[in-house]
Amino acid sequence: MSPPTAASTASPAGTRKVAGASAVAVTILVFSFASTLVKRSGTAAELVAFWRMVITALVWNGIVLASGRRPSWRNIRRAAVPGVFFGLDIAFFYLGATHNSVANAEMIGAMTPFIVVPIGARFFGERLDPRALFFAVFAFGGVAMVLFAAPATGDASVRGCIFGAIALCCWAGYIAGTRRVRGEMDVASYMAAMTPVATIAVLPLALIHGHLLTISSHGWMYIVLLTMMTGVLAHGLMVLAQSTIPIGTIGIAQIAQPALAALWSFLLLDETLRTWQVIGMLLVLTGLLGFVLLNQRFGRRGATINGSPAEPIAATAD
Repeated sequence: MSPPTAASTASPAGTRKVAGASAVAVTILVFSFASTLVKRSGTAAELVAFWRMVITALVWNGIVLASGRRPSWRNIRRAAVPGVFFGLDIAFFYLGATHNSVANAEMIGAMTPFIVVPIGARFFGERLDPRALFFAVFAFGGVAMVLFAAPATGDASVRGCIFGAIALCCWAGYIAGTRRVRGEMDVASYMAAMTPVATIAVLPLALIHGHLLTISSHGWMYIVLLTMMTGVLAHGLMVLAQSTIPIGTIGIAQIAQPALAALWSFLLLDETLRTWQVIGMLLVLTGLLGFVLLNQRFGRRGATINGSPAEPIAATAD
């Protein structure tokens, strides 16, 4: 038997990288449809958020039970704070998307790294490159252009922007809370523990709206589709991707997500995008890219000095 060649030994690793890159691409594509699916459902955002969380909690707990384990109250207590933030993020993001244009909602959500990175520096000792603040200002200027250039007769509204800002803060809280318990549970156990808490957090909003069961078949179809795409498939693919693709690379790739979401709203919802809004979106994406890249490089240099591995900064969205 002939010895393995370099090409044959490298093939499995190359295949895994291709699979990981494909998983990242599909994950970004799936997440970019979320806002459009919520608006196409024709169902109140509070109800979409609640039933999405119910189904997601059932699926993830089913995965844990199928693996021969049982959900743990200890894990639920650990995941309680992130779970509350996650549930409120989903609810207010959906409210923002249904009371706003998709472009506005996504550009507000794209500001996550500008909140999460300083939180990481303040509370978790992560390193922040001061030069990245220039790109933050750059991106915030782009968001202002997107918001203020929105057509007066479109879906954009002040209330939708407020909902989006609340969702942004809740998402940052979720990431910070997850940072504290990361490494103590595997992904399935964490999702199984966190999603029931998130469901309870959304329940009051659904009860205030009422009519929890009076959802059309059209609405149920989109709720199930949204749940399986974003709550199960995208999360599972992200886990697969993280096993072969650096988190920082994933974070950079996710910068394309808001632009894709705006594209789907233009093609599928007939939403209008003005020229100044497109320019503003380009400024946001450029600023976000520069901010993430600078902090990744700064973090790696700091890790080299301290003798410990650096953790790349990942940009995430709902």
